[in-house]
Amino acid sequence: MNLKNNNFNENVVNVDVLVIGGGSAGTMAALAARRQGLDVALVDKAGIDRSGCGAAGNDHFLAVLDTGPDWDTNEAFMTWYHRLTQGLVDMNIPPKVYLSRIKNLLKYLEELGVPMREDTENDAYIRTGSFGQPGEYFINFDGRNLKPTISKEAKKIGVKFFRRINIVDLLVNETGVIGAVGFDIRKGDFYVFLAKATIVATGNVTRFYNNQASMPYNSWHSPYNNGGAQAMAFRAGAEIKNMEFVNYTLTPVNFSASALNAIVGMGGYIVNGLGERFLFKYHEKGEKGPRWIMPWGVYWELKEGRGPCYFDLRHLSEEDLNHLINNLLPVDKNTFLDYCEQKGVDVRNDLMEVQISEGQLPAFLGSVSGINITPECETTIPGLFAGGACTVAVGSLSGSMCVGDTAGEEAAKYVLSGGGGRLEISPETVQGMKQSIFKHLANMDGLKPCELEEKLRQVMTLYVGIGRSKMGLEAAQAELNKLGNLLITAKTENLHELMRLFEFRDLLEVSKAVVRGALEREESRFGISHYRGDFPESRKEWHCSLHQKLEKGQIILKRVEPYNL
Repeated sequence: MNLKNNNFNENVVNVDVLVIGGGSAGTMAALAARRQGLDVALVDKAGIDRSGCGAAGNDHFLAVLDTGPDWDTNEAFMTWYHRLTQGLVDMNIPPKVYLSRIKNLLKYLEELGVPMREDTENDAYIRTGSFGQPGEYFINFDGRNLKPTISKEAKKIGVKFFRRINIVDLLVNETGVIGAVGFDIRKGDFYVFLAKATIVATGNVTRFYNNQASMPYNSWHSPYNNGGAQAMAFRAGAEIKNMEFVNYTLTPVNFSASALNAIVGMGGYIVNGLGERFLFKYHEKGEKGPRWIMPWGVYWELKEGRGPCYFDLRHLSEEDLNHLINNLLPVDKNTFLDYCEQKGVDVRNDLMEVQISEGQLPAFLGSVSGINITPECETTIPGLFAGGACTVAVGSLSGSMCVGDTAGEEAAKYVLSGGGGRLEISPETVQGMKQSIFKHLANMDGLKPCELEEKLRQVMTLYVGIGRSKMGLEAAQAELNKLGNLLITAKTENLHELMRLFEFRDLLEVSKAVVRGALEREESRFGISHYRGDFPESRKEWHCSLHQKLEKGQIILKRVEPYNL
């Protein structure tokens, strides 16, 4: 095949509902829409069966179950979640997208055979609490086969799977969003999807900051999530919000593995080089405080000369250690115990050194960054819905699944009530989009995607990382604009590199939004998520959300007051 001829097949697919992103949220959205009898396409650049952050497994499932204690109620959850997010999440959203659905979702997963009850002797859930929760909201479970299980169900009921199709952009006409275009990353076939309702659900944003190992795919969430939903929605005219708040966590040194929730949930300590449990200096709940407190505390301990810092599990009971080592750590990260063995660390007897992870956006429960949606998961553009971690709603695995379920259900209602714009796009527009994609295969000069992406990470880590300033952020803007110019002439030698190039384009779009927000927000909030050295304190006038929107080629910024309960 001569890739430079752009002689690829063209495919036009007409459906009622198009779901972009085959992770947990996207699959739940497709299931919900298909159950309403609609024609549904689920599109992913990977294989769908194990796509997204939940692909390899998860060990914690956030659930409010009304089992009796005061903390296990919707009211207690809402009070906590409002405090956790500082009112920057629309408080009308959690009851609609999460609290009204979580019990049914849990029941559904158990009916599918997902093992949720770790206490097999009593046929009961094991629940732990962390991150400032008023009680034990996290069900400990073995989620290694959750994603292929729900993928199988979606296929079974007739959702149409389109695997290995990289969606590049949304299709927009005067009526709103009417679908999307993309290409097959193996064959090069060009796809035009036309849909009455489109749902974006591509997850969070990774790979735009360096980690200490300098290995971009060594990340604590899926490294293949490149902010496609956020970038495409923004380019189409939808609002995004609070993009300046980049999330960090603690991971084992040089191994970006999810572990913090399991460790602090089971009562593990975090200590400095002097052996002190230092987090109480930064939050009254110490290791049980919000997640952002922990990297914030480690940052200052290291900065003030009391590092390195460590996970300390030596005080845990044998029963708790066995549960942690056998049922939690290797579920969220299958190679966690391999890492321990290779490092010569026995967590029963040794301290485990930790690092501040690479930045991601958003990355955990309580994040406030992403696509702005209504309680019905509608964006600010007709015909476009969003679900999962790309939205500002309720995070974590269970939250993403519930939000995805809501998005699919509401998109179906929209279609069944006669919603959906005129599904027409001019042939000239389609051919122009096709040419803009495949032209990079003909470029003989220019930088390759991996080179552009590496430079992006350098800029973001240096100027937009931990400790920001006006001059640094302005320098970042200038450097990112240069990368935008280099994107125009970038070259790719195969279809995989072409996919990587459009991943870079989305990462660049998101990075620019982060910088714009960080430059505008002249304060510090959520610890190192947004720490301005020139404005080191939180300011009352900035206790608000910052929305961004592209309108007629101009970027509009607006402040939105915090939400009350």
